[in-house]
Amino acid sequence: MDLQPARRATSKDVAASAGVSRSTVSQILNGDERFPAETRARVRAAAEALNYRPSRAGRALVTGLSDIVVLVVPHATFGPHLQDSVDRITGASATAGMSVVVRFARMQDETTLTSVLDLRPAAVVDFGVFTSQQRERIEASGTLVVPRRAYASEGADPDPIDIEIGRIQVREVLRNGPRRLVYAALEDKRLDPFGPPRLEGIRREAREHGLDMPLTPRIALDVHGATKTLKEVRDKAGTGPLGICAYNDDVAIAVVAASRELGLRVPEDVAVIGVDRTAVGQLVSPRLSTVAIDQPLLMDALVQELAGLSTRRADTDSRPHELDLGRVLELVRGETT
Repeated sequence: MDLQPARRATSKDVAASAGVSRSTVSQILNGDERFPAETRARVRAAAEALNYRPSRAGRALVTGLSDIVVLVVPHATFGPHLQDSVDRITGASATAGMSVVVRFARMQDETTLTSVLDLRPAAVVDFGVFTSQQRERIEASGTLVVPRRAYASEGADPDPIDIEIGRIQVREVLRNGPRRLVYAALEDKRLDPFGPPRLEGIRREAREHGLDMPLTPRIALDVHGATKTLKEVRDKAGTGPLGICAYNDDVAIAVVAASRELGLRVPEDVAVIGVDRTAVGQLVSPRLSTVAIDQPLLMDALVQELAGLSTRRADTDSRPHELDLGRVLELVRGETT
């Protein structure tokens, strides 16, 4: 019995079948649209019939870039939508004939930048790791960097989405009167690109209301730790109700639990609002007020930017992608504000 594997088709086989040269096959299958439509269709049909797949190494030699999309995720806490985001990006990349590599990295990590430059990817999806200067270095190498809008990093403007989240939170906790503002961050020590711009949004809203700058405790996700911290906040804030803008729904739930332990009424003594609209946050009692982020809409906008993969180059002259914040963010009013 012959167990030898069948010979894989080569570009020479496709060229012979389509009646063109090997270089023509290579150029057409690498996205060159200069050939007549009939020729392109004939080459692609021959490749399909022969189950031919171009060599990734060969394509990299032709284009100067690999067939890789690097998704760079900060070493941070994410809501429940990371897997969905990766799935959408993977699907869009596969449509363009690309493979996705996910890398978790610390903020402004030079090692990550070096690795990305060495890979020569077709695109980098940056979830807030790189500074604007680092993004420029990647783009200068010919790699598309998305999303094309600023994230909070040294020397760059903060992310307008997260700034608006902070503003929405403040407006909601102040809806029934003035309160001592608090930004409750997660005790997790990992750096993240989301907390600082949200805090900036809270500070801007506080200035506009003529209020003191917010207290900024870190809240543990356990009753004992959260209760200890909330008591310290209560003592420092003095009399009067608190308006707590939490990093996410998990932190907000911890604040509600700590308030109960301290005999504080929610929302009368402590108004609290989270971020992410998690299922648990909508099941607890009192039901959590939160800010929902339309992640599918954000990912659809990012996928549109990934359409630039077909050109195999970064369009450094294009403007950052503009999003309608009113569509991306939604206040979900529960019973905690």
